[in-house]
Amino acid sequence: MKLKLSATLLVLLAAGCSGSSPEETLIEQEEYKSELEGLLQTEQVRNKQLTLHLDNLETQIVNFERDRDNPNVEKYVDIVTAYADGITKNLNTLNEHIAAYRSGDQVNTGEVIKTRDAVKDTVETYESAVGELELTEVLEREHSNVVLANEEITEAVNQIADALAADDETLLNEAIDRLQSATEYL
Repeated sequence: MKLKLSATLLVLLAAGCSGSSPEETLIEQEEYKSELEGLLQTEQVRNKQLTLHLDNLETQIVNFERDRDNPNVEKYVDIVTAYADGITKNLNTLNEHIAAYRSGDQVNTGEVIKTRDAVKDTVETYESAVGELELTEVLEREHSNVVLANEEITEAVNQIADALAADDETLLNEAIDRLQSATEYL
């Protein structure tokens, strides 16, 4: 009995010494509860996003399995490979023209125009070759992304050629930024 009474007094003494009033404790606990509810909601949204992503991956796997034996898939890959090689080669050449311009060397405008036209030809060759294929849903999405990138690449290359011909550093920088942003579609 003495032990129980001592424990009760000790608890009352500790409670009396605490600086928090019951209202403050309640407010703190409500804030904590609100934080936990926010975290729970965030995690539920993240879980939903991950579930949707997983569903999308499963759909892509099913589409891949279905399209695996489609001869147009292999043809499309070959077309894209040739396109990528051509674009890379032409953009590297264009980069050499830009480097020469920036180092103060004389830039042959005719060579820049040839490079610009080569980019345009590469894009047209890609579009013509893909136009002959029957694209699957997955390939159609990829093709749409390449078409958007091609529009940006072509415009940026035209601007770069114009900037080099006009000796316009500001336009050149804007065009280079535009060209770099074209990769967001790929």
